[in-house]
Amino acid sequence: MLEERYEKTEAGRAEIKSRALVQARVARNLLLVIDAGKSGGDWLGLVQGATPADLELLVQYQLVRATAGAPPSRPMGSMATPSRLAGAPTTTLDFSQLYTALSAFAKAQGLLKGYKLTLEVEQCADLQQLQTLALDIVDRVRASKGDAAAHELRATLGFH
Repeated sequence: MLEERYEKTEAGRAEIKSRALVQARVARNLLLVIDAGKSGGDWLGLVQGATPADLELLVQYQLVRATAGAPPSRPMGSMATPSRLAGAPTTTLDFSQLYTALSAFAKAQGLLKGYKLTLEVEQCADLQQLQTLALDIVDRVRASKGDAAAHELRATLGFH
């Protein structure tokens, strides 16, 4: 299972928007970033806290499927950074700018919701984790406030 490469299914793309099946943040983060560019084991190593059980859950719900003939993964020592993976949305902001933008957004959400978001932002150790969280927050905004609000937040966070 860990050597195979996985891609999102239509059900997986729908789950990102609906948030109906997968509630655990680590499994959701794994679903957000997974593509055929790396093996399941590589993705587990890149998503902080992810375990084989998280990947198995995504397969069980048919949100991802093993691919045949996927491109080889990049060597871990290559110059490519996780935030520049093919097909993965990237932000034009650096770590500090994205951290500040997410913190400002969190403060505008009220006391309890803002506090929870602030804790999530503070737990991010690198730009990739911040980008994953930012995309998750955009999805939450889309689900609660609609596409226009999500598009506006996405632009504020520097995603193209």
